Amino acid sequence: MKKIFWVTVIAVAVLLAGCSAFQNAMQMTKCKYSYNSISGVKVAGIDFMNITPATLVMAIPKITKIIQGDFSDLPLEMTVNVNVMNPSTTKQAALADMRYQMAIDNINIASGNIGRKFNVAPGQTSVLPVVVGTNLGNLVNSENRSQLVQIVKNFTGISGQESTIRLKVKPVLSTNRGTNVTMPEVPLSFKYGKKK
Repeated sequence: MKKIFWVTVIAVAVLLAGCSAFQNAMQMTKCKYSYNSISGVKVAGIDFMNITPATLVMAIPKITKIIQGDFSDLPLEMTVNVNVMNPSTTKQAALADMRYQMAIDNINIASGNIGRKFNVAPGQTSVLPVVVGTNLGNLVNSENRSQLVQIVKNFTGISGQESTIRLKVKPVLSTNRGTNVTMPEVPLSFKYGKKK
């Protein structure tokens, strides 16, 4: 009889813990998401926003390849910082992971998992860093080549224009059974580029 009692107690505890995780994940869908900033932008390993004369000299071969349109190896990396505001005054918002998709000027650039736990205390705002990395050289084709060249020019400040970035984040809930449930996606749109 004691064994049945303890099995029941453990089962109820697991169920309540699962409910708590589910409620925290559901609260993530009620949070308000907004663009905060972009940091760590590098094209071909070069931080064009903080370039110095010394780094410019070292980067001349890579810059020459970019200007000549050589996209054989052109990594693009950045961190998009997203404000996540929890409107609840009593419920924490938390989850184990999030998925993301990013498009720049209507070209799908990258997708993946954020790969880290994230939580927002009741009534607070936390910054969710979405680290994005891709190689534009793997995406270029005859149809989008000119668009990708323009994106690189915008990101490096050569054009003085901005690109439109569309980021979709999707909270992921891990259930007790080891399956993942993807919640509704949250779309964000903003501009980025170095103006002259």
